[in-house]
Amino acid sequence: MNFTVENAGTTIACREYAGPDVSPDTPALVCVHGACVDGTFFDSIACELSRNYRVIVYDRRGCGGSSDAADGSYDLAAQAADLQAVIEHVGAPTNVLAHSAGTLVALELLRTEPHLVARAILHEPAVSAEGVGMGAAPVLLDMIAAGKVSRALRLFLGALGDLDPEAPGTTEAEAKHALRNGRSFMANEYGITMTCVPDWDSVRASKTVAAVLLGELSIGTPREAGTRAAAEYLDCLLVTIPGAHNGLRDRPAAAARAVRGILGL
Repeated sequence: MNFTVENAGTTIACREYAGPDVSPDTPALVCVHGACVDGTFFDSIACELSRNYRVIVYDRRGCGGSSDAADGSYDLAAQAADLQAVIEHVGAPTNVLAHSAGTLVALELLRTEPHLVARAILHEPAVSAEGVGMGAAPVLLDMIAAGKVSRALRLFLGALGDLDPEAPGTTEAEAKHALRNGRSFMANEYGITMTCVPDWDSVRASKTVAAVLLGELSIGTPREAGTRAAAEYLDCLLVTIPGAHNGLRDRPAAAARAVRGILGL
């Protein structure tokens, strides 16, 4: 089921997945995607988890079927307000599953409105071993400032790579908005995401983060260091799951089993 939520003039496109045995009163699980993608990143794992939950997937502002920011703001406060609007629409409190840069949005909401979230699971938060942003490359910032956003995007994606040899190819749904998603992130969020310093103390005090997930194929990379640091700062479980950084997308059955185990199903 598709629906939209409005937040201060910005339209947020959402989709609900729910199996035939899932009651409309079942608490929702809201998924927050990371950089250069949209909510279709979660399509496969949403189908897996819909046996137990009302799974809500949404496109962050500027991505997928959502509108550009009405006020031009893409900072974490605005992004967290979008997430809040989604949660309040489907019925708080919800569980939250966030990936990569999307974890920063979830952390900001947990800092300001923790009562909206029952439990949160964060997959490979976009932070360094020091618990801060992974660092914005000056050359990319210069390109973005000069309007060379597509070139900056190509360099950014080229540096990321994907360590999972079993990762499936890009789906038609993912390809539909791929360029828009990537350009929106680079133009509007890259500097914010890469220099973010989460308020770990406030989030830890809320006791809402149930676990941080680490892909087995990310072990030995900077992503492992940041993920382990996040688990330590939040004083929560660190759970290793199959796959690499995009394991929630690439290994949906295994990732869904881990999520169910953490949430108690």
